[in-house]
Amino acid sequence: GSPVELGCEAEGRPPPLLSWFRAGNLLKEEPVTTGLKLVFPRVQADDAGTYSCVAENRHGSHNRSLQLSVA
Repeated sequence: GSPVELGCEAEGRPPPLLSWFRAGNLLKEEPVTTGLKLVFPRVQADDAGTYSCVAENRHGSHNRSLQLSVA
């Protein structure tokens, strides 16, 4: 039930589109930004899983994943 915030930052020219995914599903997306947060006001057991942040512009894309465990 605690709050959890996952952050993702990227820079590029042109500025990237940042997106958060879980199990292939888009959760949140923001164009032309350098940071995108995924906020869980009260994390629950079913929020556990692998989350991926993708930064993409016309030159390519880069992603990072993390595993969220809830005790």
